[in-house]
Amino acid sequence: MTAAAPLDITITDEGLALVGEIDAHTAPALAEAIGASDRDHLVLDMAGVEFLDSSGLRVLIEAHQSADADSRTVQLANPSSAVNRLLEISGIIGYLDVAE
Repeated sequence: MTAAAPLDITITDEGLALVGEIDAHTAPALAEAIGASDRDHLVLDMAGVEFLDSSGLRVLIEAHQSADADSRTVQLANPSSAVNRLLEISGIIGYLDVAE
């Protein structure tokens, strides 16, 4: 029996819904999914993210910077408590576009 993927990325009407863990192993897949989107306003639904480490945080920051440079936006929606905690500890909660 194979284990479930640590991060499930689903395309939604507004962007991407993320479920699982965003770490050094899954961050590249997230970066690829974000890069493949051509939306002017990409919403990342993070309600199902159970864990986020510095690798995942780096992907989110780079996505924000890249989108900003192209006059687009990336918004983190419904951040789980684990995501909120890392955003607060890192001091970038005001830098990224976060919607509760």
